[in-house]
Amino acid sequence: MLLAVETSGMTGSLAVFADGQIVAERMLESEGRRHAQTLVQETGQLLSFAGLEIEQLTAVAVSIGPGSFTGLRVGLVFAKTLSWLRGIPLLSVNTLQATAQQCSEQYSEVLSISDAQRGEVFGVVCRRDPDGRILRPVSEVQVFGVADLPAVTVVAGPVVEQHRGVLEQLPGRTLVALSPRAATVAVLGADQLQRGQTAVPELLEPLYVRPSYAEEKRAAAGG
Repeated sequence: MLLAVETSGMTGSLAVFADGQIVAERMLESEGRRHAQTLVQETGQLLSFAGLEIEQLTAVAVSIGPGSFTGLRVGLVFAKTLSWLRGIPLLSVNTLQATAQQCSEQYSEVLSISDAQRGEVFGVVCRRDPDGRILRPVSEVQVFGVADLPAVTVVAGPVVEQHRGVLEQLPGRTLVALSPRAATVAVLGADQLQRGQTAVPELLEPLYVRPSYAEEKRAAAGG
């Protein structure tokens, strides 16, 4: 029984996965009010709704970014703590991969993007496994100008509508407006668990890709 945690953006979620399917999923409160204690409470409510006990959890998967600095940190602290307290494996899932994975199975290659602020986006290209089940990143997450994205014909993410005018300059491009969900984090986490790709809680950090604007300003000022 795997618990998945997705707190990378304004709308977070939790999901329980078992026997190859989602048992239950719950949307979370908005980012500004999220903290570790609310995740404890909402996990309890999710498990109760599904008729489960926390003792039945055998793994926890967490979305590690890129995304909101605060949201990612809260989700990761919660997942690490649960892994340590219950003695269960911890799985780390790339948030952009989770977004791509939600696309239709007809797409063999997807460029997944999310907001990097300053008019830029985080992006990674994912390609489907030969068995058609999982879309996997084929490169590292990078920061792109919207006009400088790879020429992939399917683009997915929560900011595609925001940048539609620029993205549609590539003829034949398909835009899929999606935000990452815990249900998909669960699927990818279960795949990692099956492959033995567990994370080391003491070493796992959020995938920020680059420092926050505040950190960059401090560095420029010599702070």
